Amino acid sequence: MPEPPKTWFQAAVYLSLAALAAKGMSALYKIPYQNITGDTGFYVYQQVYPLYGAALVLGTYGFPLVIAKAVASHEEEGTLRQHLSFYLLSMFIFFSLLGTSVIAGAPLLASLMGDEQLTGAIRWMGAPFFLVPFFAAARGYYQGKQTAGPAAVSHVAEQFVRVLVILAAAWTAMQTAGVYEAGRSAGIGAFAGGVAGLFVLWLFVKKEPYWYKPSWQLPSGWPLLIGSMLKQGLFVSASAMILVLFQVVDAFTIVRQLPDREGAAGLKGIYDRSWPLIQFGAVVTTVFSYAVIPSVTKAWYTGRRAEAAEEATKAMKVCIVFGGAAAVGMAALMPSVNVMMFTDGAGTEALQISAAVVLTGSVFMTGAALMYAIGREGAAFLILAGAAGIKAAGNLLLIPAYGISGAAAASAVAGFAAALTAFIYLAGCGCFRPFSVYFWLKTGAAFAVMAAFVLLLQEGILFFLDERSGAAASTLFLGSAGALLFIILIWRMQVFTEKEWNELPKVHKILPYRH
Repeated sequence: MPEPPKTWFQAAVYLSLAALAAKGMSALYKIPYQNITGDTGFYVYQQVYPLYGAALVLGTYGFPLVIAKAVASHEEEGTLRQHLSFYLLSMFIFFSLLGTSVIAGAPLLASLMGDEQLTGAIRWMGAPFFLVPFFAAARGYYQGKQTAGPAAVSHVAEQFVRVLVILAAAWTAMQTAGVYEAGRSAGIGAFAGGVAGLFVLWLFVKKEPYWYKPSWQLPSGWPLLIGSMLKQGLFVSASAMILVLFQVVDAFTIVRQLPDREGAAGLKGIYDRSWPLIQFGAVVTTVFSYAVIPSVTKAWYTGRRAEAAEEATKAMKVCIVFGGAAAVGMAALMPSVNVMMFTDGAGTEALQISAAVVLTGSVFMTGAALMYAIGREGAAFLILAGAAGIKAAGNLLLIPAYGISGAAAASAVAGFAAALTAFIYLAGCGCFRPFSVYFWLKTGAAFAVMAAFVLLLQEGILFFLDERSGAAASTLFLGSAGALLFIILIWRMQVFTEKEWNELPKVHKILPYRH
């Protein structure tokens, strides 16, 4: 039997192996998609997919947790069947209304986005909504049984099939039609991936007797259960919603605010290049934030508040150090990354500004997960709503003057506001200890040295090689060298305490803590 993980740091690494497979695919496939369809095609995709992405977060994070609690608290078969059947029916009605609204309201949504040619792609996006309740019910059931395998396997299968179908459908559409027809691949792929994921789940759930015997008797207090399900689902989803919500705001504001309406679609597509990189950069942090929940919750509710604060502060520290390194590295390397991945350097300045969201978004996600851990998920939802408001207001104010750089700045400011508010709230609750001045100085110095190293060598590499090969060499070599340099810097400057350093996976064996 494998040895169980001893700390949440190590557990996070094991969880990340599964999460990286699914989340990595879900973020990075957008790069070949942009290469196939161009900036205008990528704009079409990014206009329609976030609508479903927001609903998917509810079905992946929020509602399954509500069902998991029901499974854990109702061991008697009859009562459990009542609750499972009730939640499944409630979610089916909820998501069917959403899916029907998207299909029927596609012309209106396209008009609100400022591009009526999006109608067909939006209409296709309504189809996968009808599958979400079945995912949520099955995944929630297995969460309640503390069995992660079925949900993880189905999630990877769903993402694998979805990516394959989206890329194949987009390529086919580009050969025979155009970018707006290619945009329908978002809905087609999401539906195909959903069917594949449900098939995998079915292989597991068909062995469970509860699923063959639906109960038509309503559980006691069912009106309150509906309200509780919606409220908890929304609140719990807050930590995973910020990046999707920013993209939804962008879909309804950027094209309408850009001064150059004729070239607006292409500019929005260039701006959207940042999102796959931001999402991928936030993957590891998201895994850390969820991994810390059990230890913080256990300590918090057993009265060991100091221990809970220590664990929460450690999670925030890891998030800032490595999320910040990812953000600074992404900004410094963006001239090369942009050319290597997206064929040209258009919009590099805006993408460099957007890189800040890797850090600020990750800090908010970690903070929201910690708020959930101590039963303050309502606060996370309110902070998220405020950040979305700041993002929308920022887009309206900045885009007319600064174009897509203004939209990127609005994301950075809204993310910063969300992260700072999360810090202050958690500190007020006693679940976070502010860092010392020395920590900020040491970490800031490590960021600055790494950025200077990457910028200087990048100029040299791009000078001696042609544009595309130079960009590839620069990205691959400096990405690795910059990361190695950063690790050495934080080791030399003792950014982490000895205990924290020794809990980082693998690194402490190669670089023992300096005394």
